[in-house]
Amino acid sequence: MHCTHKNNRYKLQDQKEVKILVDARAGKDKEFQALFNQYWPLVRRLWQEYYVADLELEDWHQEAEMVLMRVLERYRGGSMNSFAGFYKQSLINRLLDLYRARQAYKRIPANQLSSLGDEDVNLLVDGQRNQPEDIVYCQKCLENFMQQCSTFERQVIVLLHQGESIAELKDELGCDERKIRSALTRSRRKLIAELRQKY
Repeated sequence: MHCTHKNNRYKLQDQKEVKILVDARAGKDKEFQALFNQYWPLVRRLWQEYYVADLELEDWHQEAEMVLMRVLERYRGGSMNSFAGFYKQSLINRLLDLYRARQAYKRIPANQLSSLGDEDVNLLVDGQRNQPEDIVYCQKCLENFMQQCSTFERQVIVLLHQGESIAELKDELGCDERKIRSALTRSRRKLIAELRQKY
């Protein structure tokens, strides 16, 4: 009796989730957001695990929503479990595409990159865009952030910002990719926490 009641509850829950999926596919905004929010922990975890240089969480949030739209158009199954697996793999594929695109850009020969013009230079030094207090604030955040990082984390950050890839870091630092990605995840959390402080 108790077991039957439990099974009925799970069936009702699954039917409710499938209805959200169907409504989201039909273009209903509220249901789409509800579905996306359900997978947000997965979206955030993949962003932490698959490091892509210069990919901010807000940018990844938008990318993940577009991936969900495409997945909803293509998915033809009826199970939430298989949908979750399909969405996860699609997110990973998108992260790998973004990573490859950035690696390809780094390999563009120097003579094919355009230099800054006079107008661009003026924008960079425009006092309206870069207030002195903003510059001081950023420097303070970076100093504190680097002090909070371990020696290994600092090595990883510095080498990545010098243009080396994770594959190159593996050989240079003599460790596996997982250790490097873990260091990046820890560093990112420290930086975000530091940027949230008020000076």
